[in-house]
Amino acid sequence: MNALVEFEAGRLVDLFGQGDTLNIFMFMDMMNMPIDVQDRLFSEISALKYIDKAKVEHIIESHGQSTIHEKLNY
Repeated sequence: MNALVEFEAGRLVDLFGQGDTLNIFMFMDMMNMPIDVQDRLFSEISALKYIDKAKVEHIIESHGQSTIHEKLNY
């Protein structure tokens, strides 16, 4: 596991423990995480019965890429 992923997972575990949805999304935005990945991470982490740092690390690593094509012209 990469040190950055470990840090991000630890911070997300803390924020989920506080129930602070706004700061969860703000932190994921600061991680430069695409919006679609943020939504998937939030949903999967919220669905955990016990939010464990190791589980969150695996979720972060499994959703490392956006499913939205980066070259979409808005």
